[in-house]
Amino acid sequence: MSHTVIETADNGPFEGDGVPTAAPQMDADHRSPIPAGGIRDGVLYFQRCRWCHTAVFRRLLCPVCGSTDMAEERSDGIGVIHHVTFVGRSVGKPRAMAIIDMREGFRLRARVSAVPLARACVGAEVRLGFGAQPQEIAFQLCDA
Repeated sequence: MSHTVIETADNGPFEGDGVPTAAPQMDADHRSPIPAGGIRDGVLYFQRCRWCHTAVFRRLLCPVCGSTDMAEERSDGIGVIHHVTFVGRSVGKPRAMAIIDMREGFRLRARVSAVPLARACVGAEVRLGFGAQPQEIAFQLCDA
């Protein structure tokens, strides 16, 4: 014999009965969670796997062990250019897009501000800067 339960407003899960709801409630005093890797208040955040301690950026699963148990950490914002490509547009100035190896052990792709563009080369040290948009990830060359 099998039973089927149809959830309605009358028999749905109640707050505090141990059944998780689709959308967790947020307190008015509670800040919104850190995005899964990104910038908040001018600080770069990344994830670290709680099982194998691999640092990743904007991932749902750990690429090493497959865990979904990720902790958000703050980056110091310093890295080294691993690969750089110069992107030209029909209108506007060309820009440098780079893969950056961060000190914490993860890589990310971002725009690098450099004048002249040729200064943005492999091995150059960069630090987190400010992009044109609030959530844009952009880096500046560190002065030698």
